[in-house]
Amino acid sequence: MTDGGGAIVELLPVSMADAPVIFESWGREPENFTHLTARVFAQLSDAKAYVAGLFQTPESSAFHIVEPGGAVVGIVKAAVLGHRAQVGYVVAKPFWGRGFATSAVRQLVASLEASPGISRIWATCALDNPASARVLEKSGFQREAILKNWVIYPAKGGAAFDNFSYVRLPGVGG
Repeated sequence: MTDGGGAIVELLPVSMADAPVIFESWGREPENFTHLTARVFAQLSDAKAYVAGLFQTPESSAFHIVEPGGAVVGIVKAAVLGHRAQVGYVVAKPFWGRGFATSAVRQLVASLEASPGISRIWATCALDNPASARVLEKSGFQREAILKNWVIYPAKGGAAFDNFSYVRLPGVGG
């Protein structure tokens, strides 16, 4: 599916049985975890635990990002809690810069905006991750704040890092 921006990706729902796909496609490579709160998956059981954590509520969703050649290159997800949906994504390093994340986020946001109960869609990204900030901005998100000591990225040690907070309000432009 094209999102109007030129990149073509397909989103396929993630199920509890998909840990091997995630482990093999992007979960074993350390460079994919620089700005993730998860640790690199050393074994399949790590990917299984990750998949189990994707579905915090029955409304939460996750999708494999599939490139035109059919390979799974990442994941896009929405943790839905009440009227809020937090979006997250990762694309394997060999596929960075091709518009796959932007296409996936746009598609996910479109489905979230079609849900009448969702009135806030938000995401965060590291201050030193301008590519992720561009994905969010191209997807209609507005930067709203810097969250101090917001997150710990295991790949960067045990320190807390500031994050940008981005928001998109359904029905309010963007």
